[in-house]
Amino acid sequence: MKFYRRILVLPALCICAAGADETRLHTLSVAAGTPDVSVKPQPPGRRTLVLPALDYVFRVEARCHDDWTPQSLSLNVADSRISKAGEELKDLANQQLDLNVPGKQLAPLTLRDFCVIDTIGEGSAAAAEMAALPRQGKPAPGRLTINAALAHASLRCSNGEEQETLYVSEPLDVTLICEEPEANGGITAR
Repeated sequence: MKFYRRILVLPALCICAAGADETRLHTLSVAAGTPDVSVKPQPPGRRTLVLPALDYVFRVEARCHDDWTPQSLSLNVADSRISKAGEELKDLANQQLDLNVPGKQLAPLTLRDFCVIDTIGEGSAAAAEMAALPRQGKPAPGRLTINAALAHASLRCSNGEEQETLYVSEPLDVTLICEEPEANGGITAR
């Protein structure tokens, strides 16, 4: 019987310890909206797409625990950066940060069979490539959402004697929208 008592006590101690530690942790989370980019139909085959400048809107949640205070917050995408320190961090808990990432800072995307001109001359999107996407449901025809960059954020907290820094990284998506040829030869987004 003693054996069973010990087994029941150990999980209870672990749960209490985990709960106590969670309240003492600094928190930092970053989420971003997904910008859209129009893509003109191209001949079939593998090709690269150079992205234009992308505007990301970030929702940042950052907190230092207990008597710790935020000293700095930094958000980086490629060579673009937003930093906040001092008075700017008073209402740090939930913030919206806007960041424009120039196209020159982003690696070209390699595409195959997305938004290609088929033999009839009409734009089409690759059904096989879109079906392989690990997303819920099927994407709309002529749309493809893929990773374009990586955001890195850091929060530095201090209690007057010590400093601790928390780091997070988050992939950033971009949605490519294939433009559809019009009957008169022009192009519209679909």
